[in-house]
Amino acid sequence: MAVKDQRFTKPRKLERTDNLEEFSCGVIEIDDWLHHRAFSSLKSDAAITYLSFSESGKLAGFYSLSSYSIARHRVHGWLARNTPLQIPTILLGQLGVDQEFQSQGLGWKLLHNAVLRSLSVASHVGSRALVVEPVSESAAQFYHRFGFEDLPDTGLLFYKLVPSSHHA
Repeated sequence: MAVKDQRFTKPRKLERTDNLEEFSCGVIEIDDWLHHRAFSSLKSDAAITYLSFSESGKLAGFYSLSSYSIARHRVHGWLARNTPLQIPTILLGQLGVDQEFQSQGLGWKLLHNAVLRSLSVASHVGSRALVVEPVSESAAQFYHRFGFEDLPDTGLLFYKLVPSSHHA
């Protein structure tokens, strides 16, 4: 079957009127989180979910971000250097692409948007890294391809957030 070249909307914040019911990426934990926790996480300010839609208006993919911290004693090297006891980070809690739109480049576009959004936040409030806990080995490989590094003995991966103001 030929893959149609889809265009997707730039991710935007979840709204109360969004219908999430039909989304299925094929990973139960991710689908369940979107269906049962995205709205409550938004309402409680625990996580913000960003949605991307297909040309036809169907929910094609999403990701969620929230503030997070890692105890300095759990990590070593760059991430722990010159930091408080609780290292400020941003958590990429969820990322999923509907099965209909997989293998069309939307996953990396969502990840790229999450990184850019996280860099912007880090330049205003301070955050050392974007952190993710992959749901599978294949998910870990996806994040590794885009520069995420292992946080030994944690199950987490991280991406250094170095705002452009540090390069001046």
